[in-house]
Amino acid sequence: MKLKNVLIALTMVLSALSVYSQPNLALGLEGGLNLANVSISPSVTSNSRTGLIIGGILDIGISKNIGVTSGLRFTMKGFQTTGGGITSTWKTNYIEVPALLKVKFPLTEIKPYLVGGPVLGIRVSASEEQSNGQQSADVDASNNFESIDFGLLFAGGLDFNVASKTDLFIQGGYAFGLSNIWKQTTHTVKNYGIQFTGGVKFRL
Repeated sequence: MKLKNVLIALTMVLSALSVYSQPNLALGLEGGLNLANVSISPSVTSNSRTGLIIGGILDIGISKNIGVTSGLRFTMKGFQTTGGGITSTWKTNYIEVPALLKVKFPLTEIKPYLVGGPVLGIRVSASEEQSNGQQSADVDASNNFESIDFGLLFAGGLDFNVASKTDLFIQGGYAFGLSNIWKQTTHTVKNYGIQFTGGVKFRL
């Protein structure tokens, strides 16, 4: 719990930097894929669910090499389990607010960077698709999942300067949850995922 409180405080601090330190501000759009899965304890075998990431970006340059990246994005998560001849696909969707420290390496028109920091997720839906190989049905699973997910994201990417105030970017990273998203007391379930995104940013 103490670690979670510290990370929430860090999120607030980085968000405050985004608001009050604005020498270089950029807004943009991103989209990509989340290769989502969960860790389950006691151990249960789970398979991944591939979902979409769509959102807006707020990029703040504090100095030439240091910045803060935040925004708002819709992220599809989930996992699959199999038992008794039934495959259950658990689908959870979140609105996420990242607060990431960004380290930039402005070498040429192509600029590598690293980002890392906390991500707060608010669950907007949860469902379970049950299939026996011949028939399938969707049922609401909101009662099984907590409404808040909190975790960390670490990623690296490339910014491509394509115009005087326009950059394209690609990014790959790993996100993992710190909080238990499963309401039942039988297991502890935490999200994780390998994420690939790309998009465009406009410097203001």
